[in-house]
Amino acid sequence: MSAGGSTRVVFIALGVNLGIACVKGAAALLTGSAAMLAETVHSFVDCGNQLLLLVGMKRAAAPATKEHPLGHHRELYFWTLVVAGALFVGGGVASLHEGWEKVWHPAAMEEVRILGHVFPGWCLNVAILGISGCMEGYGFLAAMKALPSGKGSLWSLIRRSTDPGLFVVLFEDGAALVSLMIALVLTILGVVTGWHILDGIASLLIGLVLVVVAVLLTNETRSLLVGESSPEIDAFVRAEAAKLPGVVGVNEVVTETRGPGSVIVLVSLDWDDALTAGQVERGVSALERVTRARYPSILRMYVEAQDRRDGAPVPI
Repeated sequence: MSAGGSTRVVFIALGVNLGIACVKGAAALLTGSAAMLAETVHSFVDCGNQLLLLVGMKRAAAPATKEHPLGHHRELYFWTLVVAGALFVGGGVASLHEGWEKVWHPAAMEEVRILGHVFPGWCLNVAILGISGCMEGYGFLAAMKALPSGKGSLWSLIRRSTDPGLFVVLFEDGAALVSLMIALVLTILGVVTGWHILDGIASLLIGLVLVVVAVLLTNETRSLLVGESSPEIDAFVRAEAAKLPGVVGVNEVVTETRGPGSVIVLVSLDWDDALTAGQVERGVSALERVTRARYPSILRMYVEAQDRRDGAPVPI
Protein backbone atom coordinates (compact mmCIF):
# COMPACT_ATOMS: atom_id res chain seq x y z
CA MET A 1 0.00 0.00 0.00
CA SER A 2 1.59 3.25 -1.07
CA ALA A 3 1.60 6.29 1.18
CA GLY A 4 -0.27 8.20 -1.49
CA GLY A 5 -2.97 5.55 -1.68
CA SER A 6 -3.37 5.56 2.09
CA THR A 7 -3.66 9.34 2.15
CA ARG A 8 -6.33 9.18 -0.56
CA VAL A 9 -8.37 6.72 1.54
CA VAL A 10 -8.17 9.05 4.56
CA PHE A 11 -9.25 12.08 2.50
CA ILE A 12 -12.22 10.12 1.12
CA ALA A 13 -13.23 9.11 4.64
CA LEU A 14 -12.87 12.70 5.87
CA GLY A 15 -15.10 14.08 3.12
CA VAL A 16 -17.73 11.38 3.65
CA ASN A 17 -17.82 11.77 7.43
CA LEU A 18 -17.95 15.57 7.32
CA GLY A 19 -20.98 15.53 5.03
CA ILE A 20 -22.70 12.84 7.09
CA ALA A 21 -21.98 14.60 10.39
CA CYS A 22 -23.59 17.86 9.27
CA VAL A 23 -26.74 16.13 8.02
CA LYS A 24 -27.02 13.94 11.13
CA GLY A 25 -26.51 16.95 13.39
CA ALA A 26 -29.34 18.84 11.75
CA ALA A 27 -31.62 15.80 12.10
CA ALA A 28 -30.68 15.34 15.78
CA LEU A 29 -31.50 18.97 16.56
CA LEU A 30 -34.82 18.79 14.72
CA THR A 31 -36.03 15.46 16.16
CA GLY A 32 -34.33 15.25 19.58
CA SER A 33 -33.29 11.66 18.86
CA ALA A 34 -30.59 10.26 21.18
CA ALA A 35 -29.60 7.65 18.61
CA MET A 36 -29.17 10.31 15.94
CA LEU A 37 -27.21 12.51 18.37
CA ALA A 38 -24.92 9.55 19.12
CA GLU A 39 -24.42 9.05 15.40
CA THR A 40 -23.67 12.78 14.98
CA VAL A 41 -21.01 12.67 17.71
CA HIS A 42 -19.60 9.51 16.13
CA SER A 43 -19.26 11.14 12.71
CA PHE A 44 -17.67 14.33 14.04
CA VAL A 45 -15.22 12.26 16.09
CA ASP A 46 -14.36 10.32 12.92
CA CYS A 47 -13.67 13.64 11.14
CA GLY A 48 -11.31 14.69 13.91
CA ASN A 49 -9.62 11.29 13.78
CA GLN A 50 -8.97 11.57 10.05
CA LEU A 51 -7.43 15.02 10.58
CA LEU A 52 -5.16 13.56 13.29
CA LEU A 53 -4.14 10.78 10.91
CA LEU A 54 -3.21 13.33 8.25
CA VAL A 55 -1.10 15.17 10.84
CA GLY A 56 0.59 11.90 11.75
CA MET A 57 1.27 11.05 8.10
CA LYS A 58 2.87 14.44 7.49
CA ARG A 59 5.08 14.23 10.58
CA ALA A 60 6.05 10.62 9.88
CA ALA A 61 7.23 11.62 6.40
CA ALA A 62 9.73 14.15 7.82
CA PRO A 63 13.33 13.40 6.80
CA ALA A 64 15.81 11.80 9.17
CA THR A 65 17.74 14.09 11.50
CA LYS A 66 20.76 13.76 13.76
CA GLU A 67 18.46 13.09 16.72
CA HIS A 68 16.31 10.65 14.71
CA PRO A 69 18.71 9.01 12.23
CA LEU A 70 16.17 6.35 11.22
CA GLY A 71 13.44 8.87 10.52
CA HIS A 72 10.12 9.66 12.21
CA HIS A 73 8.06 6.78 10.85
CA ARG A 74 6.74 5.62 14.22
CA GLU A 75 5.19 9.00 14.95
CA LEU A 76 2.25 7.91 12.81
CA TYR A 77 1.58 5.12 15.31
CA PHE A 78 1.60 7.63 18.17
CA TRP A 79 -1.06 9.73 16.46
CA THR A 80 -3.07 6.58 15.80
CA LEU A 81 -3.11 5.93 19.55
CA VAL A 82 -4.46 9.47 20.00
CA VAL A 83 -7.17 8.61 17.46
CA ALA A 84 -8.10 5.50 19.46
CA GLY A 85 -8.37 7.58 22.64
CA ALA A 86 -10.56 10.15 20.90
CA LEU A 87 -12.82 7.40 19.57
CA PHE A 88 -13.14 5.91 23.05
CA VAL A 89 -13.87 9.14 24.91
CA GLY A 90 -15.41 11.36 22.24
CA GLY A 91 -17.49 8.66 20.60
CA GLY A 92 -18.03 5.73 22.94
CA VAL A 93 -18.32 7.40 26.34
CA ALA A 94 -20.36 10.34 24.99
CA SER A 95 -22.85 7.96 23.32
CA LEU A 96 -23.13 5.84 26.45
CA HIS A 97 -23.85 8.92 28.55
CA GLU A 98 -26.50 10.23 26.16
CA GLY A 99 -28.10 6.80 25.91
CA TRP A 100 -28.23 6.41 29.69
CA GLU A 101 -30.01 9.77 30.02
CA LYS A 102 -32.58 8.80 27.38
CA VAL A 103 -33.19 5.40 28.97
CA TRP A 104 -34.05 7.08 32.26
CA HIS A 105 -36.00 9.89 30.60
CA PRO A 106 -37.48 8.49 27.37
CA ALA A 107 -39.36 10.86 25.09
CA ALA A 108 -41.03 10.69 21.70
CA MET A 109 -39.20 12.19 18.73
CA GLU A 110 -40.33 15.67 17.82
CA GLU A 111 -42.14 16.41 14.59
CA VAL A 112 -40.22 18.22 11.86
CA ARG A 113 -41.52 21.10 9.73
CA ILE A 114 -39.99 21.26 6.26
CA LEU A 115 -41.21 23.80 3.67
CA GLY A 116 -44.42 24.32 5.59
CA HIS A 117 -45.17 20.59 5.88
CA VAL A 118 -45.04 18.63 9.13
CA PHE A 119 -43.40 15.18 9.14
CA PRO A 120 -42.84 12.65 11.93
CA GLY A 121 -39.27 12.92 13.23
CA TRP A 122 -38.61 9.24 12.70
CA CYS A 123 -39.19 9.60 8.94
CA LEU A 124 -36.33 12.10 8.67
CA ASN A 125 -34.09 9.91 10.82
CA VAL A 126 -34.73 6.78 8.76
CA ALA A 127 -34.06 8.63 5.50
CA ILE A 128 -30.80 10.12 6.79
CA LEU A 129 -29.65 6.81 8.27
CA GLY A 130 -30.22 5.12 4.91
CA ILE A 131 -28.30 7.81 3.00
CA SER A 132 -25.51 7.75 5.60
CA GLY A 133 -25.24 3.98 5.25
CA CYS A 134 -24.68 4.29 1.51
CA MET A 135 -22.01 6.97 1.99
CA GLU A 136 -20.22 5.04 4.76
CA GLY A 137 -20.33 1.95 2.56
CA TYR A 138 -18.53 3.86 -0.19
CA GLY A 139 -15.73 4.85 2.19
CA PHE A 140 -15.47 1.30 3.54
CA LEU A 141 -15.22 -0.18 0.02
CA ALA A 142 -12.51 2.36 -0.90
CA ALA A 143 -10.45 1.19 2.08
CA MET A 144 -11.15 -2.46 1.25
CA LYS A 145 -9.83 -2.00 -2.30
CA ALA A 146 -6.64 -0.49 -0.89
CA LEU A 147 -5.91 -3.53 1.28
CA PRO A 148 -2.83 -5.45 0.16
CA SER A 149 -3.72 -8.58 -1.77
CA GLY A 150 -3.32 -11.85 0.04
CA LYS A 151 -5.05 -14.89 1.38
CA GLY A 152 -6.96 -14.98 4.62
CA SER A 153 -9.89 -13.31 6.31
CA LEU A 154 -10.48 -9.57 6.49
CA TRP A 155 -9.30 -9.61 10.10
CA SER A 156 -6.04 -11.35 9.19
CA LEU A 157 -5.41 -8.81 6.41
CA ILE A 158 -5.97 -5.97 8.87
CA ARG A 159 -3.64 -7.60 11.39
CA ARG A 160 -0.92 -7.90 8.74
CA SER A 161 -1.34 -4.28 7.65
CA THR A 162 1.19 -1.79 9.05
CA ASP A 163 -0.60 1.26 7.66
CA PRO A 164 -2.89 3.01 10.22
CA GLY A 165 -4.28 5.26 7.51
CA LEU A 166 -5.85 2.13 6.07
CA PHE A 167 -6.94 0.05 9.03
CA VAL A 168 -8.24 3.02 11.06
CA VAL A 169 -10.64 3.86 8.23
CA LEU A 170 -11.70 0.20 8.04
CA PHE A 171 -12.29 0.08 11.80
CA GLU A 172 -14.19 3.37 11.87
CA ASP A 173 -16.31 2.79 8.78
CA GLY A 174 -17.06 -0.77 9.87
CA ALA A 175 -18.18 0.53 13.26
CA ALA A 176 -20.21 3.25 11.53
CA LEU A 177 -22.08 0.71 9.39
CA VAL A 178 -22.89 -1.43 12.44
CA SER A 179 -23.98 1.66 14.41
CA LEU A 180 -26.21 2.87 11.56
CA MET A 181 -27.88 -0.52 11.40
CA ILE A 182 -28.51 -0.45 15.16
CA ALA A 183 -29.97 3.06 14.98
CA LEU A 184 -32.14 2.20 11.98
CA VAL A 185 -33.57 -1.04 13.41
CA LEU A 186 -34.28 0.35 16.88
CA THR A 187 -35.75 3.58 15.48
CA ILE A 188 -38.24 1.58 13.41
CA LEU A 189 -38.99 -0.76 16.35
CA GLY A 190 -39.55 2.25 18.58
CA VAL A 191 -42.12 3.66 16.15
CA VAL A 192 -43.90 0.33 15.71
CA THR A 193 -44.04 -0.56 19.42
CA GLY A 194 -44.27 2.94 20.87
CA TRP A 195 -41.40 2.14 23.24
CA HIS A 196 -39.46 5.40 23.27
CA ILE A 197 -36.86 3.81 25.52
CA LEU A 198 -35.48 2.00 22.46
CA ASP A 199 -33.99 5.29 21.27
CA GLY A 200 -31.81 5.43 24.38
CA ILE A 201 -30.94 1.73 24.09
CA ALA A 202 -29.77 2.35 20.52
CA SER A 203 -27.42 5.07 21.79
CA LEU A 204 -26.07 2.71 24.47
CA LEU A 205 -25.40 -0.02 21.90
CA ILE A 206 -23.68 2.44 19.56
CA GLY A 207 -21.48 3.60 22.43
CA LEU A 208 -20.59 -0.02 23.22
CA VAL A 209 -19.63 -0.65 19.59
CA LEU A 210 -17.35 2.40 19.58
CA VAL A 211 -15.68 1.40 22.85
CA VAL A 212 -14.96 -2.11 21.53
CA VAL A 213 -13.54 -0.74 18.26
CA ALA A 214 -11.38 1.77 20.18
CA VAL A 215 -9.94 -1.06 22.30
CA LEU A 216 -9.19 -3.18 19.21
CA LEU A 217 -7.56 -0.21 17.48
CA THR A 218 -5.46 0.57 20.56
CA ASN A 219 -4.22 -3.01 20.79
CA GLU A 220 -3.29 -3.19 17.09
CA THR A 221 -1.46 0.14 17.22
CA ARG A 222 0.33 -0.77 20.47
CA SER A 223 1.76 -3.86 18.76
CA LEU A 224 3.04 -1.77 15.84
CA LEU A 225 4.46 0.93 18.10
CA VAL A 226 6.45 -1.64 20.07
CA GLY A 227 7.74 -3.09 16.81
CA GLU A 228 6.31 -6.02 14.85
CA SER A 229 8.36 -8.47 12.81
CA SER A 230 7.76 -9.28 9.15
CA PRO A 231 7.64 -13.08 8.81
CA GLU A 232 7.51 -12.84 5.02
CA ILE A 233 10.73 -10.81 4.76
CA ASP A 234 12.32 -12.94 7.47
CA ALA A 235 11.73 -16.16 5.50
CA PHE A 236 12.92 -14.60 2.24
CA VAL A 237 16.19 -13.31 3.74
CA ARG A 238 16.90 -16.67 5.40
CA ALA A 239 16.41 -18.51 2.12
CA GLU A 240 18.54 -16.09 0.09
CA ALA A 241 21.31 -15.95 2.70
CA ALA A 242 21.58 -19.73 2.75
CA LYS A 243 22.21 -19.69 -1.02
CA LEU A 244 25.22 -17.36 -0.78
CA PRO A 245 28.58 -18.97 -1.62
CA GLY A 246 30.63 -19.36 1.55
CA VAL A 247 27.75 -19.12 4.03
CA VAL A 248 27.87 -22.16 6.31
CA GLY A 249 25.00 -21.11 8.55
CA VAL A 250 22.29 -18.50 9.06
CA ASN A 251 22.48 -17.66 12.73
CA GLU A 252 19.65 -15.19 13.04
CA VAL A 253 17.40 -12.88 11.03
CA VAL A 254 15.51 -10.11 12.82
CA THR A 255 13.00 -7.82 11.11
CA GLU A 256 11.23 -4.87 12.69
CA THR A 257 8.55 -2.63 11.22
CA ARG A 258 9.09 1.04 12.00
CA GLY A 259 6.24 2.39 9.92
CA PRO A 260 4.27 1.83 6.69
CA GLY A 261 6.81 0.88 4.05
CA SER A 262 9.69 1.03 6.56
CA VAL A 263 11.40 -2.17 7.76
CA ILE A 264 14.79 -2.75 9.37
CA VAL A 265 16.55 -6.08 8.80
CA LEU A 266 19.36 -7.48 10.99
CA VAL A 267 21.19 -10.60 9.80
CA SER A 268 23.87 -12.72 11.48
CA LEU A 269 25.72 -15.16 9.17
CA ASP A 270 28.44 -17.74 9.76
CA TRP A 271 30.88 -17.56 6.85
CA ASP A 272 33.53 -20.03 5.76
CA ASP A 273 36.75 -18.99 7.48
CA ALA A 274 38.67 -19.52 4.24
CA LEU A 275 36.88 -16.60 2.52
CA THR A 276 38.59 -13.26 2.09
CA ALA A 277 37.12 -10.01 3.38
CA GLY A 278 36.38 -9.00 -0.20
CA GLN A 279 34.39 -12.18 -0.87
CA VAL A 280 32.31 -11.61 2.27
CA GLU A 281 31.65 -8.02 1.26
CA ARG A 282 30.47 -9.08 -2.18
CA GLY A 283 28.18 -11.68 -0.60
CA VAL A 284 26.69 -9.08 1.72
CA SER A 285 26.12 -6.70 -1.19
CA ALA A 286 24.46 -9.45 -3.24
CA LEU A 287 22.12 -10.32 -0.35
CA GLU A 288 21.14 -6.71 0.19
CA ARG A 289 20.62 -6.11 -3.54
CA VAL A 290 18.26 -9.06 -4.05
CA THR A 291 16.35 -8.33 -0.85
CA ARG A 292 15.80 -4.66 -1.63
CA ALA A 293 14.73 -5.55 -5.16
CA ARG A 294 12.01 -7.80 -3.73
CA TYR A 295 11.08 -5.56 -0.79
CA PRO A 296 11.62 -1.82 -1.49
CA SER A 297 10.10 -1.10 1.96
CA ILE A 298 13.40 -2.01 3.64
CA LEU A 299 14.80 1.12 5.28
CA ARG A 300 18.07 -0.35 6.57
CA MET A 301 19.73 -3.76 6.30
CA TYR A 302 22.65 -4.74 8.51
CA VAL A 303 24.59 -7.98 8.02
CA GLU A 304 27.23 -9.17 10.46
CA ALA A 305 29.72 -12.04 10.22
CA GLN A 306 29.67 -14.14 13.34
CA ASP A 307 30.66 -17.63 14.39
CA ARG A 308 27.69 -19.96 14.75
CA ARG A 309 28.44 -20.57 18.43
CA ASP A 310 28.53 -16.85 19.21
CA GLY A 311 25.70 -15.90 16.85
CA ALA A 312 23.05 -18.23 18.23
CA PRO A 313 19.67 -16.48 18.65
CA VAL A 314 18.80 -15.24 22.10
CA PRO A 315 15.90 -17.33 23.53
CA ILE A 316 12.57 -15.51 23.37
